[in-house]
Amino acid sequence: MNIIPQPTTGSLRAIEISAIDVPSNHRKPDPDWVATLRDDMTIHGQHTPIQVVEFGDRFHLIKGLRRMLAVEQLGLLHIDAFVETQAEFSTKAALQLRQISAQFMRRELSVLDRAVNVSAWRSIYETTAGLIRPGRKAIRGKFAPNSEEALDENAELFAGTFSDAAQRALGLNKDAVKRYLRIAKIDAPVIDRIALHGIADNQSELLALAAETADRQAAIADLLLSQPASASSVAGAIYIIDGKPPKVALAPWETFSERFTNLKEPDQERFFEVHKAAIERWRAKRSN
Repeated sequence: MNIIPQPTTGSLRAIEISAIDVPSNHRKPDPDWVATLRDDMTIHGQHTPIQVVEFGDRFHLIKGLRRMLAVEQLGLLHIDAFVETQAEFSTKAALQLRQISAQFMRRELSVLDRAVNVSAWRSIYETTAGLIRPGRKAIRGKFAPNSEEALDENAELFAGTFSDAAQRALGLNKDAVKRYLRIAKIDAPVIDRIALHGIADNQSELLALAAETADRQAAIADLLLSQPASASSVAGAIYIIDGKPPKVALAPWETFSERFTNLKEPDQERFFEVHKAAIERWRAKRSN
């Protein structure tokens, strides 16, 4: 299934900036980039038109928010745009995918940007393909939509819609999709607040943040974004909030050791019998 809409025809026009609507899930623009574009446009003008879709007397932005803001900062009322019509899109999902894919193909997207877009992309795919039914509980062995099993299954299905080349180029294999979907669960207001912070391009930090509740995510963001910053990492913020170091995940052998200690003596002896070769190998190394 090809989930990326193919390019359509359109027309190049000058349109009013005030008539352009920006999608709520559009990546947050870096103000420094906007200022740089503005200064360049002061000398060279607008090199590349933005892309929009026309809806009556309004326009839906597909690509070019930084350019649009730069032109707006110059005090201009109109901007050159490549305009497509609503009729050129068969469904609302097709329109959303055009906007998502336009952002996703940009290599400078942060980890957070990619996570938000992958989540939206997958939601559209699952809705149109009928893979999940939001709000339904597990029935007859099916997974609840928000369960770990559902996340695993749907990530695999979604990643499988891309060619091998696309998976390599976009980094969208099953494991990557799962990580992005976890990160995209960060509370929306927090995502907006940290979009331009260094954490936005740190996958480990984002995953740690996503593991917290919405209230704690907001508190962590407060500490990371304070001036001067009260914390330089999610772990550091958690330490300040809780007054103690965050719990460190146990290594596999430590987890097993805890479970083994709780076994009854006959079960421990059975374990020794099953793993006799490994135990004798360990003893031989110790005696050398």
